[in-house]
Formats: sequence, structure tokens, C-alpha cells
Amino acid sequence: MNAHERVEAALELREPDRVPVFPQIGDHAGIIAGLTYDVMYKDAKAAADAHLQALERYRYDVVAIQVEPSWPVAEACGAQINYPPDKYPWITRNVINEKKDLECLEAPDFMATQSSAVMIEGTRLLAEQADVPVAAFMTGPLTFSLQLMPYNDLMVAIMKDRPFVHNLVKKSVAIIKAYGQQLRAAGASLFVICEHDVQMMMPGHLGEFVVNYLPELLKIFPHNVLHMCGKVTPHLETSASSLAALEGLNMINVDSSVDLARVKALFSGKIGVAGNIDHVQLLPHATPQEVEEACRVAIEAGKKGGGYMLAPGCEITSDTPPENVIAMVKAAAKYGKY
Repeated sequence: MNAHERVEAALELREPDRVPVFPQIGDHAGIIAGLTYDVMYKDAKAAADAHLQALERYRYDVVAIQVEPSWPVAEACGAQINYPPDKYPWITRNVINEKKDLECLEAPDFMATQSSAVMIEGTRLLAEQADVPVAAFMTGPLTFSLQLMPYNDLMVAIMKDRPFVHNLVKKSVAIIKAYGQQLRAAGASLFVICEHDVQMMMPGHLGEFVVNYLPELLKIFPHNVLHMCGKVTPHLETSASSLAALEGLNMINVDSSVDLARVKALFSGKIGVAGNIDHVQLLPHATPQEVEEACRVAIEAGKKGGGYMLAPGCEITSDTPPENVIAMVKAAAKYGKY
């Protein structure tokens, strides 16, 4: 099988020739290519070339122009973002600073903002040149809402003004949908909807503010992955039946705090699983032998019956040693054969 066939088989809950590797490489590709962080958001060709070089070096199965796209999309909506050369970007001014600001929020022209245009153009370049599937990453309904508005304000609103929060989430979904459609048109074939911040919420919030709004987003791409960081087992258990009923949701990506075998059993062949390699401590700091062993354990827990991709819990850090990424890819070849 080639990478396209392998990834499609896993997403469709079949057994490919071996477990696919989905390493979620973002700024790491630029750093090992000698670029500064800011270039990855300012120069589509340089960013795409860096990812093509990383793909050639590591030979994994899914590539993306960026794993954390919310800064460019928030910027296109009117947020102010700092793109330093020596660290990850951050939001310096939100879009929604008063509730009345929500009235003016709508899907922007993504090509009119440099950073979001780079995401779209970079995706197009990868789709033209990469020999593996190209993923499109975007934060999900709740997490993107938390990036449009100061965290504390939205947390208070969740407790005191639910209608406002639902209106914000609805507008977030419209923006995510518009952005996803442009990435699909650019050639991406896999949509990764990232709910990084659900881990900070009550388990019931996953259903109320995410699952209820996913159906519209799951229609854009042929395959979809819901990415959830942190200790989200209670969230998954609370919303298991609702998630399993979603048409178009192929896989859930979890991190090292979530038991793969438990999640596979929870969804009983209705949704696949990707994960759960530790991207915070293991990949940046362990030896290649330790990485290989952790991958072996994850593969053993996840691969039976298909519907599994070997992946970190979130984007690998830019300082992750290349030899540890290589160890992850080699582990899939060594232990992931069906």
C-alpha cells in the first residue's frame, strides 16, 4: 500500500498493510530546516519546502502545512497576533472584547491576511508535491471561540450567559466551515478538528458546545479526525454515544493520559483512534529506544482490528530530536504490520 491507501484504510476502520504514522509536525519542520518560527506563517513556499524536506527525511504518512492554525484564522477575523522569530506566536488582542463585538463577527477573506493566506497556499503546494495525504488542521467550535474571546470572559459567560456562548460558537462554526472549505479546495483530503481546550471544561460541555455543532463541519472533507488533548476520558465516556452517531467522524486523536485500549473498546469499531505517544516528555527527552518501546506498547493497544494511527497526543515540539521522530516511524514498520 502507498500512504494514501494506508491512511484511508485506517480511517475507514480497515486493516492496512501496517499502522500509519501521523506525527503532527508543524514548526518542527521549519526549525530542522534552519528557518525561524515566523517564516512558517509568512512564506508559503518556504514553509511547504520545509515540510517536504521533513517528509523526505522521516517518511511518515500524513503531512500538513501547520498543526496550530488558529492564530492565522483569528488574525484574519481581526485579532492581533505576535509572530516572534524565536518562539510560537500568541494572541495579543482578541476579536471579542465586549459582547457587542459578536454582532460584527463573520467569516473573513482569508486570502487578505498574510498568515491565513500562507496556510491555504502552503496547503496547495503540499497537495501538488507531497506523495502522502495532506491534512487540514483547524481548532474546533469551542476552542476557536476561546481564541476569539479572552478565556476568563468566556468561562464566566459559560456559567452566566449560555445563549451568548452558543451564538459565539455558531459564528465560530461558520468561520471554521469557510476556512475548511478553502483548505479542501486547495487539495487537503483530511480534516483535523482540534479541541485542545475541552480538557478545561466539564465533561458535559463536550456534547453541548462541540458535538452538537460538528455535523456541519464533518460534511466538508471525506475523512475527519477529532483531536482532543489532556485528561479527556470522562468527556469521551459522557459523549460516547453522541460521537459514535456522528456521520463523517472517522477517528479521535488522544494523548498519553488516555488509555488507547479503553477508548477503542468504548467506541467498539464505530470510530478509530490515533495516539497516544507523549509529545511533552517522551518525544523531546527520551532516547530513541525508549520512544520505540512506547510506540510498541501503543501499537499493541491500538492496532487490533484496524482503525488506528500511531500519533503523538498533539503537535510534536520544535526541539524534538530528529532521531526520536525516526524511531517513531521505524516502530510502525517494525511492530505495526498486519
